[in-house]
This record gives sequence, structure tokens and C-alpha cells, in this order.
Amino acid sequence: MITSETQPAVAVVMCTYNGSRHLDEQLETLVAQTWPITLYAFDDASTDDTVAKLRSYSNRLNITSFVNDQNLGFVANFEAGIAKVLDEGHQYIALCDQDDLWEPARIAAGMQRILSIEATSEPDLPVLVHSDLMMIDANNQSVHQSFFDYRQYAITNSNSLPTVLGQNGVMGNTVLMNRALATIALPFPPKLHVHDYWLAVLIELFGRREQLNKPLVSYRIHNNNASNSSNSIKFGLAKLLDGKSWQGFIKRDYRLPFKEDSRIEVINTILSSPENLPALDKEQRAILKQFKAYLDFKQPRTSLFYTMLKLGFYRKGIMHKVRLAYSTLLTKRYQS
Repeated sequence: MITSETQPAVAVVMCTYNGSRHLDEQLETLVAQTWPITLYAFDDASTDDTVAKLRSYSNRLNITSFVNDQNLGFVANFEAGIAKVLDEGHQYIALCDQDDLWEPARIAAGMQRILSIEATSEPDLPVLVHSDLMMIDANNQSVHQSFFDYRQYAITNSNSLPTVLGQNGVMGNTVLMNRALATIALPFPPKLHVHDYWLAVLIELFGRREQLNKPLVSYRIHNNNASNSSNSIKFGLAKLLDGKSWQGFIKRDYRLPFKEDSRIEVINTILSSPENLPALDKEQRAILKQFKAYLDFKQPRTSLFYTMLKLGFYRKGIMHKVRLAYSTLLTKRYQS
């Protein structure tokens, strides 16, 4: 039985960069956590007073701060942060953005699920717990009660490699993972666009993922987001009516969903069977190759479109399917 005296501390990896405006609010939510945490803050060469604010919390949080000599970018910064807390011997790691707000039970809810899974699983099973998010703006006003609903993600607790490969839904700022997953995740693949995608694919292939449907993080959406900005989360008609998108639509310069980020790098890395990863089974390898075929975009377009819909790589919702149809079947963007 886990008691307050035996709760294993969670290493919280927070990456910061010029985040002074909202940092105090986030740090207050870390102070309020009902499970013991150790905060490791990795600042990516900020030019504002972010580092000073981090250090001002040293009497309220168990916090260690590191300042990069030069800007690494948020993906490489998280990679370095995960490596550091592994070197420190931590068994459980949570990832943290600088400008969100956590519910007091964010860590407790995740740890209860991880420990329950580990108690009934084989040793060294990679485990990841994540949750839904509430969307807020720069002034803490609610934008949407559920990020999953807003983005029309089909992800659930059921294992679905196609869902995670395509639409995904595992948000890094809600991730809590055990040491087994963090260990196989390093090093990150080259040119990785977001670290949570890599973690999500690995856990779907080699471990156990648990989704908490209750929003445990208020996700701040604004124009300075490192990943999802106010503009980038648009989809459907809102995206199409954007100036650049409309010009591209007229010219049939349609960006193929998932093609122009680092998903192909992730797939190629896993298919190469690196030593740090477990072996793929036959079904997993087949699904990865089918998704790679879509990303390569060299087979007949109707066949690729059918595969995307049949296997569930793409999101639910009619507008997403319409976008996939016209992008796959009509785009001139990738003509040789």
C-alpha cells in the first residue's frame, strides 16, 4: 500500500524559454501538487527573467535549474532533460510546459495508475499515462473544455497503433512515464518535430498506455506556443479560409496530412531495428510499412486514401475526411 511516506517522488522536467509572463502561475500549480515532486528546470538561453523566477521558488519547491549556453530548441531541450533525470536515478518522469496550469491531482492521478499497472505487469514494462486537457487563452479564459473533443481525436485506452501513428492525441504536457519508457526513448530520432509523438509511438508498440479522460492540465493556446499555436490548431473551414491556405487550395498545393513533419523519420528509425528498442512483431511491422507507404506517396492515390480510412490513421469527423480526400487525390504539391 502506498502511503504519504512511501510515495516515490516524480521528476518533473520543465523546459523554459522566455516564459516569464505565465511562469509564476504554472509554478504555483506545481507547489500545489498532492504528490511529491522534484522539479528540474532546463532553460533554453532565455533573455528575459525566466531563470530568476525559477530560482525564486527554491524555498517552496525542490527545484534544480540548468541554463543552456545556447538555444537548443524545445525538442532537444526535453531530450537533454530526460537524460539528466535518468542519470539522477529517477524512476518516474513527468513533462511540463512553462505556461500551462496543472490540477492539484495531475501527478497523483497518473502515479496511482502507473503503480497499479506495474504491480500486475512484468518487470520493466514501459508505461505512460496521459490525459485530456482544457484549453485556455493568454488570460486564463476557457477556450474549450476538452482538447480531445476540439481536435476530434479518436484516441482511447484501447491499443491502436494506426491512431497514434497518424492523428496521435498523446500530448507531452500531460505525459507521466516510468523509467523503462524513458530509457528506450533515448536518443530521439533525427529531425524529430515533437517529442510526444516519439513517446506515443514507442508506448503503443512496446508498452502500456493509460488515458485519463478528465482534463488535468489547462493548456494555454496563444501565438507564441512552441508547438500548437492559435493558428496551427485551426482545421476544417477555419483553416481553409485562412489566406495562405485558400491560395494553396486554388493552386492545388495541398499539404498532405502528416507528410511534412518528422513522422517518416520516426517510422524509418523504428523499422531499422535499433538496439535500444524491442523487436517488432509481424503485425506491427506491417502497419508501420503501410503508414510509411502513405508518407512516401508513391503508390496509387486511391489505394493510399483507402488505407488511411480503413486502418484509422486519420481523425474522425467529416471535415477531416474531406480534407484527406482532396489532399490525397488532387494535390499537385508532390509531383516529381
